[in-house]
Amino acid sequence: MGDIKAELLENFISKYPKKSFLKGEIIVFQGESPRAAYVIKTGIVKAYNLSIHGDEKPVGFHHQMESFPGSWIYSRVPSSIYYYETFSEECTLYLVPREEYVSFVQDHQFMALNELNNYVKSALGLSMQLNALEHSRASEKLMYTLHYLALTYGKLIGEHQRVIDLHLTHQDYANLTGLTRETAATELNKLKHKGIISYGKNMPYTVNLAKLQSILNDQYIAELEQPVINSQLK
Repeated sequence: MGDIKAELLENFISKYPKKSFLKGEIIVFQGESPRAAYVIKTGIVKAYNLSIHGDEKPVGFHHQMESFPGSWIYSRVPSSIYYYETFSEECTLYLVPREEYVSFVQDHQFMALNELNNYVKSALGLSMQLNALEHSRASEKLMYTLHYLALTYGKLIGEHQRVIDLHLTHQDYANLTGLTRETAATELNKLKHKGIISYGKNMPYTVNLAKLQSILNDQYIAELEQPVINSQLK
């Protein structure tokens, strides 16, 4: 989004009330009908479901100037289908009346295209998550999940290097893949020693996509990777 368009959006939402949340606070509960459309001013919000055993199943992450819950905002469902929780240390949100937010999107083409881009990115992420979970081996689940995170939430820092713009723990990777924390930690350490990923304390994960693809050697990734990298979806 260009500077002028970002300024136009900022001018629109800045007239509405703001609310701040600390890491781990639930913003919207599953089954709740939100009071308003939420637009992120600062921070990251995690969307997730819970299994019948109470295990967390993340479905996506929302960044600055993204809105949620989308299915409720655009009147596809009467209430939120996921939990939305603060993922960063702090998060500040604008609370925009749903009808006014939708009207703004309808009246401004750049906003409609921006929303479309966000939902295409979300759909891409969900399909890649599904592909990762369909594999039976723990190592493959993690490699496909890393690929999904790198392309959906990664920033290009080199020809084949992407840094994942999320502060993920071993438990987060376990939740994303359905593995135990111990198994996720072991497999991530193996990938680190192979040079596929790099990470450290208080450092985000960086993925070498070339090395990752050479190990997976999967046509699904070969066909998918290039257009996503070229468009550099944010």
